[in-house]
Amino acid sequence: MFKGGVARGHLAMFISVVFFGLNIPVLKELMPKWIDGYDATFFRIVGATVLFWLSSFFVKSKEIEKSDRLTVLLSGMIGLFLFIFLFNLSLQYGSPVDVSIIMTTPPVMVVLLSALFYKTKLSFWKIFGLLLSIGGAVMLILIGNAQGNQPDRNMTGNILAALSAVCYSFYILSMKGCSEKYHPITLLKWVFLAACVGALPVGLFHIFKAPVVIHPETVPWLMICFVIVFPTFVSYLLIPPAIKLIGHELVSMYQYLIPVIATSVAIALKISKLYWDQPVAIAIIFLGVFISSRAVGKERDKNQENKK
Repeated sequence: MFKGGVARGHLAMFISVVFFGLNIPVLKELMPKWIDGYDATFFRIVGATVLFWLSSFFVKSKEIEKSDRLTVLLSGMIGLFLFIFLFNLSLQYGSPVDVSIIMTTPPVMVVLLSALFYKTKLSFWKIFGLLLSIGGAVMLILIGNAQGNQPDRNMTGNILAALSAVCYSFYILSMKGCSEKYHPITLLKWVFLAACVGALPVGLFHIFKAPVVIHPETVPWLMICFVIVFPTFVSYLLIPPAIKLIGHELVSMYQYLIPVIATSVAIALKISKLYWDQPVAIAIIFLGVFISSRAVGKERDKNQENKK
C-alpha cells in the first residue's frame, strides 16, 4: 500500500500518536495528586531538552541558518511551549476524554492557519468542514460545562484544550520548511531550548512545592519519566521526518487516533467516564475534518495535474 519513505512516515506518526494518546490518561493520573500543569510543563520540556542535547552529540549537526532562526524561536516559544503548557493545564481542570476529542481539531486549524499565513484559498467545502469541526468542539465545551453532575468536566479545561490545539497546529505549520532541511535532533534541540524560555520561569521554583518532590514515590516518578521520554522526546522526534515524508496535512490528520487511545485507556483505568455528547461531538468533528481533507486533497490533485 505504501512505499519507501511514505511507509516510514506513516509508521513514525502512528507511533507518535500512540504515545500522545497514552500521555493523556498518564498525566491525568498524576494530576493533581502528584503534580499540576506547571510542574508537568517543566518536567516535559526541560527533560526532553536535556535528552535532545545529549542525543545531538551522536549525530552530525548542521548549523541553523540565520533565515530559519526566528522560525525555530517562534516554533519553540509559541508552537511548543504554549501548546504543552495549555494542554497540561487543560488536563488539570478538564476531562481526559474531552481534551482528547478537542485535540482532533488541528487538521482543520492547519487549513485555517494556512489560509492566514500562506494565503491558501478557502473553498466552500473547506470553510464548511472548518465550521462543522469548530461547531463540534463548541458543542462539547458548552454541554460539558452545562452538566452540573459531571464534576470531571468544565469549560475552563475544554477552552484551554482548544487553545492548545491552535498552538499545536501552528507548530506543525511552522516546522514544515525546517523539517525538510535539518536532522530532527539538530532541529528539536534548538526548538526545545527555545521552549525552555517559557518553561523555566513557569516551573523552576514551582516544582519544589510539588507533592512528588516533597514526598517522592517510585511509581509517580516512573510515570513522569514515561511522559518525558515517550510522548515528549520520542513523539516529537518522529514528527519532523513524518512531515518531510508525508506532509503536514497528513501528519495533522493522525490526531484522529488520539481520542480512541486516550478514551479507551482512561475508561479502562476508571479515570473518566464516557458521556452521550462526547461520541456525538467527535462524529461531528471527524465529519468536518473529512470534508476539509477531501477538499484539500482534490486541490492538491488538481495542482499536480496542472503541473504535468
